[in-house]
Amino acid sequence: MWSLEQMLSPIRDNIISRNPNHNEVILMERIKKQKADLIRQRISPAQVDLVRPEIVASWIRSYNYGLDPFSYNHCNILDEADFAELLREKDYFIKAADPYIHQLQNMDSNYLVFLTDDKGIILRVVTGNQKVLEQVKERFQLTPGAVWTEESVGTCSHVLSLLLGRPIQLCGPEMYLETCSYVLGLLLGNHTDQLLAPDINTLSLNQTACSSAPIFDAGGHLAGSLTIISPYLHHQNVHSLGLTVSTAWAIQNQYQLSLNSELLSVTLEAAEDAVLTIDRKGIVTKSNMAAQKLLQSLGQVLSPDQTENIFADQVLVKSVLETGRPVLDREVRIDGCDQPLHLRSIHPVKDPYGKIYGCVLSIKPGDRSGKLLSPAGLATRFTFDTMIGYSEPMLRLIDRAQRFARLDANILIQGESGTGKEVLAQAVHNVSRPHQPFIAVNCAAIPKSLIESELFGYEGGAFTGAERRGRPGKIELAHKGTLFLDEIGDMPLELQAVLLRVLEEKTVMRVGGSRYIPVDFRLITVSNKKLADLVDKKQFRQDLYYRLAVFTLQLPALRERGLDVISLAKSFVETMARDQQVPVPVLSDAAIYSLLQYRWPGNVRQLKNAMLYAVAMARDGIINAADLPEEVRGKMAASNSAQSGSRWETVPGNPRSPELSLKEMEKITIMQTLLKTDHNISEAAARLGMSRSTLYRKIKAYELPEQVRSGVEINK
Repeated sequence: MWSLEQMLSPIRDNIISRNPNHNEVILMERIKKQKADLIRQRISPAQVDLVRPEIVASWIRSYNYGLDPFSYNHCNILDEADFAELLREKDYFIKAADPYIHQLQNMDSNYLVFLTDDKGIILRVVTGNQKVLEQVKERFQLTPGAVWTEESVGTCSHVLSLLLGRPIQLCGPEMYLETCSYVLGLLLGNHTDQLLAPDINTLSLNQTACSSAPIFDAGGHLAGSLTIISPYLHHQNVHSLGLTVSTAWAIQNQYQLSLNSELLSVTLEAAEDAVLTIDRKGIVTKSNMAAQKLLQSLGQVLSPDQTENIFADQVLVKSVLETGRPVLDREVRIDGCDQPLHLRSIHPVKDPYGKIYGCVLSIKPGDRSGKLLSPAGLATRFTFDTMIGYSEPMLRLIDRAQRFARLDANILIQGESGTGKEVLAQAVHNVSRPHQPFIAVNCAAIPKSLIESELFGYEGGAFTGAERRGRPGKIELAHKGTLFLDEIGDMPLELQAVLLRVLEEKTVMRVGGSRYIPVDFRLITVSNKKLADLVDKKQFRQDLYYRLAVFTLQLPALRERGLDVISLAKSFVETMARDQQVPVPVLSDAAIYSLLQYRWPGNVRQLKNAMLYAVAMARDGIINAADLPEEVRGKMAASNSAQSGSRWETVPGNPRSPELSLKEMEKITIMQTLLKTDHNISEAAARLGMSRSTLYRKIKAYELPEQVRSGVEINK
């Protein structure tokens, strides 16, 4: 916290005497003289002892900006379009400030109040005296859109408040521009008759006090400042500074609440689950679109109302509101609906002092078909029909996976990170047990101390912090469905023996329990490590490995999938453009060439992220090579330069398009044609106007990337 001594002008301490006006005139004349001597370099900054050091430093900067303290320098004003754009950017800030500013306007007609952004641009100016407002606008351009910075108006309170990040008050000659301070004082003090013929005593008796306070956003970043200008230098200057600070804090709190509320709304809408917030009285205060759609599909119109009008079971909500303990993995019912919903969680919302003032409910939404998912099941939207893959390795893999899916046995899926192992697992599940739960567990993401209770569940009171009623484990929740264990190679050795027993006996015992619970599930495990190698290193149980690897599927890396790279890229572009509500851009030939040259160490996940980047960077409906992420462009450019010496320079007038040689253009044409014909050599040769043998010769002569040549082999 800053002390009053740092915020208040020292002038006030010097004018309280038996004859304050006389002392005030003398003090102000001395300050003016010190300011004049300083900027004329007659004295050093250390010799200025009547004002605070930060003001001295600002005087020096103002002088170096070329400002004359005895004449007003007209500032810049944003044009209409730029100011309108600034108002849009500062919409939440201005809406938070407006009610408080207008309260100040009605409080004292001698106050002039203005709001700036973090750069000192005026956003609002109000006063109780309309005539004064018009004169201030005419004389000083103190109007919305005016750029009032230290460079344009010199030392003043809001400039220092923004620079220092704290409240501050300046009085009279402490401000750099003498004329500005003098005229403002007369206008606000209703001494307009003295503006035409001021005498020396009136000019010296400059009683303007300017109080400013900064306003910060929720992240602690400077958002703007609030300033109150008053014609008082006696007891009122303390009052005006306090009023400024308290009003700025009120605006700041309202602004931060607005930002947090908007952030919460965006977060809720981004969540796949149906999310509702409920206050202390059980009233629904907020819900995302998923919650509204889910309840509407069940014949319920969601409106702020008591939760007992929505949920038939009130015990869970009341329990959380009363005890503050969260509830996880339960079933809830809605009036008029026989089928239960899976309640993921109810978490209490507490203030910093631990008082409960609401809770947040997370409910599993319905799937795309409108049917409710089975309790605890994840949405499995991927099927073999939705998988994209036309290369020989993928066609071979999909055929094998479809055969395995029809047989009820464990499947081990291996492949590099990002190749789409969970996508393949969901496709298998939707063939073998489509209407049952799909329970996913990432063995690498759960702490070793919790993975046992996560998999096998626990009875109430089994350990410190356990729920009173206990909790079913993931294996139990997967009954009749599929248990998907991701990164199985990271499962601790001691738990591998327990999992092996579960697979052999088809029963599970909760931690702290005394009875076995029958379970029936299909197990699909995934690893980006070769489990056989881990077995050799004694890091994975051999007997468990043979249990898991009844059927084994090896997902190929993206670099081995030929023209699937382009098919996937186009699919991602279409989906992302649709989600972002922008026109779908097309991939240029140069971009396609770049994608095929790159080796994709991050596989499909990396390609998806690259396409999101490209959609954001694309212009005029085209994704050029320059719109791809730097690592993709860099690899392509280096490889291309080394292999063919081609130039990836910019074409005059089109800085975004690389200049391709005829050889490269023909390469791309062949690639595009092979893609459009699903690698059918006969059809591709016909479209290109050449024989099959010529096409084979060009594929070899042009040294097409290995993945393209491997893709062509399918239809030889």
